[in-house]
Amino acid sequence: MDGTIGEIRLFAANFAPKSWQYCNGALLAIRSNTALFSLLGTTYGGDGINTFGLPNLAGRSAVGAGQGPGLSYYSLGEMTGTNSVTLTMSNLPTHTHSLSGNVVIPAYSDEGDSATPANNILASKASMYSNQGTDSTTRPIPLALQIGVSGGNNPLTIVQPSLGMNYIICLYGTFPSRG
Repeated sequence: MDGTIGEIRLFAANFAPKSWQYCNGALLAIRSNTALFSLLGTTYGGDGINTFGLPNLAGRSAVGAGQGPGLSYYSLGEMTGTNSVTLTMSNLPTHTHSLSGNVVIPAYSDEGDSATPANNILASKASMYSNQGTDSTTRPIPLALQIGVSGGNNPLTIVQPSLGMNYIICLYGTFPSRG
């Protein structure tokens, strides 16, 4: 399969063709790949004396180097991004939740006959509690209620719909000329 040295292609097979290699971040010897090293340098890794690295596109999407209007700048070889993030309260926009409620307390209208609230209901006076059944209720009491913490603190996956394929880079072929 002919190609231009340093050219990257998507390849749907499960092998890299002759003169091509997977873009998996592998380190290559400079002495046996001088043409490709002259194009890539150490942009993708290596010590620049004995080795240099291939781009690592395993599990990544390629993005054009540079900056478009209103977009972030990406330098050649820059790796960025993550597969998931965990949102925290500081990530959420400022907002409020409204909640209202009423508390209705059952009561006995005659005098109470117990000095303890355990297993009893509110009565009109005397000992203040009664073991008799309820026969009236007090008026609802407006009550400020608080909403408790919710959520499971689970990471949010931010991966776009994808299809696994192999990126391959041409090691040996036509040397590109500047145009």
